[in-house]
Amino acid sequence: MRKTELNPRIFEWLKERLKGRISETTIRPTISKIARKDVSTLNEAAAKFAQKHGENLPRRFMKSEGREKIVEIRTETRSRQSSRARTERTIIQFAKYETSDKFLKAPLDEINKTYTYHCYTATFILCRKVLENLIIHHILKKKYPTKSQGHRQKYYDALRGRFYDFGILLSNLRGSAPDFNSEKPLVERICQLSDGFKETANDMTHSRYHIARKNELDEKGYQEILDQIAELERSLNPS
Repeated sequence: MRKTELNPRIFEWLKERLKGRISETTIRPTISKIARKDVSTLNEAAAKFAQKHGENLPRRFMKSEGREKIVEIRTETRSRQSSRARTERTIIQFAKYETSDKFLKAPLDEINKTYTYHCYTATFILCRKVLENLIIHHILKKKYPTKSQGHRQKYYDALRGRFYDFGILLSNLRGSAPDFNSEKPLVERICQLSDGFKETANDMTHSRYHIARKNELDEKGYQEILDQIAELERSLNPS
C-alpha cells in the first residue's frame, strides 16, 4: 500500500462508527481535503477527521511509522480541550466594588481569579492590598483633601517618602473616627473587620509555613468590609 493511500480498514471503520451522522460519500473527500491542508498522509488525516467527530481512531490500523502521529493528534486535542475548560471556568466574584479607579479594578480582578483557582494565600495578600488602597485613596485622602501636614500625616510617611503600612493606616483611621461624625460607628466597624487582614496577611507574607485555606478567607467577611467602605465613600461624595 502506498503511503498516500487511505487504509481501507480505516475507511470501513469510519463508515461504521459515523453511520447516521456523516454521509459515506463525504468521508473520502473530506479526509483528502484535511490531508492537503495539513500536508499529512491520508491515514493521519483520517485520524484528525475521526477526532473532529468525537472518535479516536484505533492505533492498530496504523503502521508503526504513523502511530506516533495519532498519539500526537490525540494529545493535541486533549490539550486544546483542557485549555478551553480552563478558559471557560466561571470566575467567582469573591470581591465586588463599583469603581472607575483602574488601579483598584486590576487587583480586584486578581482577587477573584486567585480565589477561583484556589490560590488562597495570594488572594489573602491581594485583599489587604485593596484595603490599603481603599483606606488611602477612597477614605483618608477624600476626608482630608488638603496638602497640609495635619492632613497628609494621616496616610503619608514624609520621613520615608511613602504611604504608611496597613497597620498604621488602620490605627490612624480608627483614631480619626470622631471626625466622621454620624459615620463614626461605620468607621469603627470597618477598622474592626479589617484587623483580620493585618496580622494574618503579615504572617502569610513572611512565614514559611502559613498557607491560607479557603475557610480562613470566607470567615473574614471581606465583601462586608467592601460594602461598608463603599457606604462610607458615598458619604464623603454627597450627590
